[in-house]
Parts: sequence; C-alpha cells; structure tokens
Amino acid sequence: MAVQPTSSRLRWIAPASVVLLAVAFSVHRLEDFDTWYHLAAGRLMLATGTWPATNTFSLTAPAYPWIDLHWIFQLLLYGAWTIGGVDGAIVLAATLMGVTTFVLYGAARRFAPPAFAAFLLALALVISSPRFVPRPELLSFLYFALYLRLLEGRLRNGRAVFLLVPLQILWVNTQGIFAVGIALIGCYWLGATLAFLPLPRGWREESALDPAAWRRLTAVLGLATLACLLNPWGVEGALFPLQLLPRVTGSSLFSSRIGEFRPPLASGYAPLLVDTWVALLALAAASFVVNLRRWHLGRVFATLAFGYLSTQSLRNMAFFGWIAAPVIAANVGPWLARRTVPSAARSALAAVGIGGILLLIGAVVTNQYSRVMRIEREFGFGVSRARFPSDAVAFVERTDVTGRAFNCLAMGGYLAWSRPNDRVFVDGRLEAFPESVFRRYFAVMERPDMWPQDVAPYEPDYAFVYHGWSNRLPLVSYLARGHGWTMVYYDEIASVFVPSDDAHRETRERALSAFGEIRRARLAAPDPEPPSAWRRALSVPVAEAWRQRASGNMLRSVGLPDEAARAFRRALALDPDDTDARTNLGFVYWSLNQRDAAVEAWREVLRRDPANERVAQTLARVAGAAAR
Repeated sequence: MAVQPTSSRLRWIAPASVVLLAVAFSVHRLEDFDTWYHLAAGRLMLATGTWPATNTFSLTAPAYPWIDLHWIFQLLLYGAWTIGGVDGAIVLAATLMGVTTFVLYGAARRFAPPAFAAFLLALALVISSPRFVPRPELLSFLYFALYLRLLEGRLRNGRAVFLLVPLQILWVNTQGIFAVGIALIGCYWLGATLAFLPLPRGWREESALDPAAWRRLTAVLGLATLACLLNPWGVEGALFPLQLLPRVTGSSLFSSRIGEFRPPLASGYAPLLVDTWVALLALAAASFVVNLRRWHLGRVFATLAFGYLSTQSLRNMAFFGWIAAPVIAANVGPWLARRTVPSAARSALAAVGIGGILLLIGAVVTNQYSRVMRIEREFGFGVSRARFPSDAVAFVERTDVTGRAFNCLAMGGYLAWSRPNDRVFVDGRLEAFPESVFRRYFAVMERPDMWPQDVAPYEPDYAFVYHGWSNRLPLVSYLARGHGWTMVYYDEIASVFVPSDDAHRETRERALSAFGEIRRARLAAPDPEPPSAWRRALSVPVAEAWRQRASGNMLRSVGLPDEAARAFRRALALDPDDTDARTNLGFVYWSLNQRDAAVEAWREVLRRDPANERVAQTLARVAGAAAR
C-alpha cells in the first residue's frame, strides 16, 4: 500500500537529505587498508591482460592460487584512480553510495511518508557507514538495493524480475559475498511458496503470488544460482564463499583478531553506533508486532536472516540496515496511513526528522560525529595521515631500503601498491594465503619471541610495522631492543627496522644517518600552535590527535619518555578531552620522576571523567604510598 507525501516539497527534500547524508559519510580521507591491494590488482590486470592466477604480491606464498572475484570493482577503482587519483576513488565511493541510498529510499517510500522513509534510511546509513570505503562492498550494496526494488515491486506485475539473473552475474564477478544475492531471492521465494499453505489470510494476501509469477520467481532463483558459474574460475569461483566462510566465522583464526569479523556486542567498536544497530533491530521486531495480521513472509525471512548475520560480525550490519529500512516502512507505513494526524503535526514531525538528518550531516562534515564515535575518520579528500605512513615509505625509497619485507597485516596492501618491486609478508587477502602463513604472522604479533622460528626463515631484508594500534607495540619493542634488528626510522604511526648483520650494514648505516638528521630536526622544531576553539568546532582534528597519541604510546614502549610526553601534550592540545592521552602522559611523567605533574594529569582526567576507575585506582595507590 503506497503512502502519498504530506507535502509536495518533501518529494525532493527527503530523498535529497538522505542521499546527501550518504555522500557525507562517504567523502572522507582514504583510510581503508584493503583499498590498496584492490588498486594493485587492477593495475596488475591491465598490465598483464588477464586475471590473477597466483599470489604475485607475496614472498610467503607466491605460488598460492588466487581466486580474485573482485575484478570488476578493481578495474573500476583503478580507472577512477587513473582519472582522479585518490580523490577519484573517493568520488567513486560517494557516487555508488548516493545511488544505492536513492534506490533504497525508493523501496521504503513505496510504503511510508517521505520523512519517515528518510529517517529509516538515516538509521541504516549510520550503522552501515564504517563500510563506506572504496571496496567491492560498495557495488554489492548497490546490487542488494536493486534486488530489493525488483523483489518488492516487480514480482506480481512483470518480467523485470529476470533482471536479477544478469545482476547476479555481475555480482559473482564483483565480490566473494555474491551468495547474499541468492539468499535474498531465496527468502522471497520461500515466503511466496509457503503462502500456498493454509496460513492466516493476511499473511497469504501479502505473500502469495499467482502461479505464473511464482514460476517466474522460481526460474529466476534457479537461473541466478547457475549464473554463479559464469566467472573466470568456473566451479572454483562459484564455490568460493564456501572456502572463505570457515575463515571468518565462529572461532576461526581471523574472527577474533580482525575487527570487522567480530560480533558487534563484543567488538568494543563505537558504542553509540552499536547502540543504533540494537535500536534498529528492536524497531524491526516491533514493526512486525504492529503488522502481525499482515506479515509478508519474504520480508520476515530476509529480516531474520540478515538480522542474525548482523549479530555475527560488524561487517554484516550494513546488509541488515539495507533490509530493515524498507521492511519497517512496509510494516509501519500502512498503520501510519490509518492514523488521523493533523497536517500541522505531520509537518512538524517531518521537519524534525529532516532537521535531524541535516544536523547529522553537519556533524559528519565537521568531524564532530567522528569525535563522538571515537573514530579517526576525517571528512574530505586525500589520504588519511592516521592510516598510511607516506613519510615512512618516502624514507625507505630515499635511503634504498629494499628487498624482502616483513610487514604487519595493515601495511600489506599499501606496500603492494606503493612498492610493487618488493614482495610483502602478508596482507588482507584472506583467500590468497594458506592459513599457515597467517598462523605464523599472528603468533609473532602476539609473542614476538617467536620471531626466530616464524619469520627469520623467510630472511626479510627489512620490517615495516604500522604501530598505530597498541597490539603492534610488543613487536616494535622486541625489534627495537635488539634481537638482531635495528630501528632505522620511526614516525607517529610507522617504524622501520633493518637487520643488524654485516650483510645489511651499508643499508643500515645509510638509513641511520638519514634518520639522524630527520630526528634532530623534529626535536628542534617548536610545537605547532593548537587550533583555536572555533577552528576545532568547524573541523575537529581527530586524525592528527590520534596520530600524536599513537606516537606517544610507541615512544613510551621503546623507552623514549621525553619524546612520548611531547607527543601526548600535542595530542591534548588538539583534543583536551582525550582521556587516554592524558592518562598515559601521567604515567610518562611518573617514569621521569615528575610526580607532581603526573598526579595533576591524573586528577584532571578524573575531573573530566569521574567514572575512570583505572585513574582513580592509580591515584589511590599514590596516596597510599605517600601516607606510608
């Protein structure tokens, strides 16, 4: 049942606002680690004129088969890069998300008033926004939206549903999660099939298809399933999801170590975002209660399936958001249409909804949203300085540090793209390495003393470690304290090491000499002036504050407390509410025997965050020691 708009102006204001929100979420500095190996793959395919066959980027598994079902997106991404560089990739992401949102808005608008449809899409965008990066998922999102439009609007009145078959061919050659399309068709087919049974009348009226339409949908399900064979790897490519699934589910090697595979409630990621996902789950469930007598069984099965998947990993929350918005609209929209609401009240509610979306856009554009969510994403173009160490790569290029690389997982794709002549130890292509390589990698990250048996046999010529995350610090500390390695460079987010043996003496001495000059210049440079309050309000420097805090943590771990204190002070100049930076600054002051400064820092933490138990306990211990 379609719902007419309450105001002709809402015909364009509502969709425009929510599409603009999707674009705002997508226009941010390039931050995704996997984007780089997708670019490298696109470059490789154009250079060789064929699809990859083996893991040519790797030194640990160069002959391992590589089924690269992402090739359509990779060529599209590389084309965007060729035209516009990194900004071209960001524009591609924003365009795909804008179109996807417009299609989904149309699916929800069939059932609900404009402002309500836009509000539901805004919730879906919030929980999906971490995935708005130049990755194959963006095309998968668009396919998913088109599937929903066809399944919702074209089953009873035409053969347009057969468009799902060529869409499935595109999907299987875009991303390895193409089985999502088959699952979505299957949910609607199962609902229509069960409608032939003697179910409650309202359920049958909502779900049933006439025999001809049911046969068309059955044929589409079968043809779309067979269409999965139409990829460069044939049966192997069609079965690829079954190969990948055990690696990213349950208690696998990756599910507990890679953030996007963790369950939302156990991830620790952006609590407010996870709360929004929980609210959307509850709203979807409540909508079925409101519409109990007229369930559309296809929507029920789709909501259950994608709702369950969203509880299993962060990356699945997006697909639940896409299904939840039109489903809630379909369940609640007719109920709203039956309510008698004065036009003034309807207009006021619509204004509040659209106004809230516009305020959210403002928060995203000024990075206030990122600050509240405690993430490092910054609105704008270019490459994130919190994620990619361009200075470190420039240093190794300038000093000719080259050869076989050990790198942390985060840096693999970036090095494959920026240093194509060197081979990487590991990267984010879980399908392109044997699990044994990842086991060695994770073993040495968790226990650096495993380095001699897990990494040394590969005879790396240098190590390149992204230390922005604290779980890298044990390895950085291990290598920095000897064990056959010398730290020849570090900056806020990356460190470079060269073996301490005679074979690498010339490289090591050249790099140490160059870094000595860099370090002296850093220490002599005055601290930059902190941005004014109004400038912070217009654009919160979340990435730079994060970089400085990460730098302080690394410098503290390798025994450079003076430099660590300076980094923490810089972080606090950018964000005075950074509790972690202020807490760790206190510990650095304590190690420097500046006890009064340490206590003052910790007291300021408690003043800003009275519930901080760690600092409260630390101050209690200090007071107890002083009393004794």
